[in-house]
Amino acid sequence: MNSVSDKSLNPGDAGAAQKSPSALESLLGEDPGIKGLDELIGKIEPLLAGGRLNRVVDAVSLLADLVDMTDDYMLEKLMKGFEEGVGAAWSVGNAARMAADQVRATETTPTLMGLIRLAKEPEVRRGLTFFLMMAGVMGRQMRYQNLDHTGD
Repeated sequence: MNSVSDKSLNPGDAGAAQKSPSALESLLGEDPGIKGLDELIGKIEPLLAGGRLNRVVDAVSLLADLVDMTDDYMLEKLMKGFEEGVGAAWSVGNAARMAADQVRATETTPTLMGLIRLAKEPEVRRGLTFFLMMAGVMGRQMRYQNLDHTGD
């Protein structure tokens, strides 16, 4: 009765099988780069099993497409938008800081008449005009549909 299962149960053969390297270990050898690659593959396996590596590849592909689409005109346009945004943020921050300093410098809260007197200054009127014009533009952009359905 020399079957295959009998050979695998032979104690001498089992010790030899344990001492002989696996096929992967014999391919890897002692090279640290190959061992590092084996460790990387071990870390990637859960990503492959969960389908998460596909998302990473899609994100890298999207980034590559974005780099391919980028030309000088697009970069100039992006840089101009960035510069204008930073300039606007700086201006607003500066104006808020200066206004806060002026308010802190006043010892008493202004009366209603004091506020009306403040509105006589050209800079205050210019700032109020800006905010009122901006409110008008925003109001035009936020038009709502007439919901009067009496004609139906």
